[in-house]
Amino acid sequence: MTGWQVIRGADFQAMPWRNGGGTTWEIARGRFPDGAEAEWHWRFSLAEIASNGPFSSFPGIDRLLTVIAGQGIELKIDDAPPRRLLAGEDIAFPGEAAIGCDLLDGPTRDLNIMVDRRVARIWPGRGGRRLQAEAGLILLYAGEEVGLVADDQNLRLAPGDAVIGSAGSVGDVTEGRPVWARIERLSV
Repeated sequence: MTGWQVIRGADFQAMPWRNGGGTTWEIARGRFPDGAEAEWHWRFSLAEIASNGPFSSFPGIDRLLTVIAGQGIELKIDDAPPRRLLAGEDIAFPGEAAIGCDLLDGPTRDLNIMVDRRVARIWPGRGGRRLQAEAGLILLYAGEEVGLVADDQNLRLAPGDAVIGSAGSVGDVTEGRPVWARIERLSV
């Protein structure tokens, strides 16, 4: 993949959670060339949390969760004090951690980015308008209409669409406030 790939919300793939407690809509997943053996090295998905309960375990995976809709959640991660997350707030945690989740007031929608920590790291894009994929990827989700000038393309994203920028790609958000993160490929 080179440049920027738009993925429309209608094309997300629905699948049950590993623990059977809900549904995830997979936006995309991929592998890096010459990476560690794994089904995937990175995964980009959207989930609806409709009830209190545990998260699935993903040993060896680092996760970044961003609440994008709803009143929020409270996460209990291993033995740490509970952490409250409202819409627009994110948290990074190891996939093998014991996670308990309580809804604050009704269901939420959450964006999830996961990486195999042997080959990549996640960096949340907190408020920046310039997106640059150096040796990895940019993963962007449009919770509202978003304008993006990306390389030589003028992209318009509807609410619920996503875009992936490959290594070397540069983009500038011209309209809207998307949720995005950068995945950096580790040296092999």
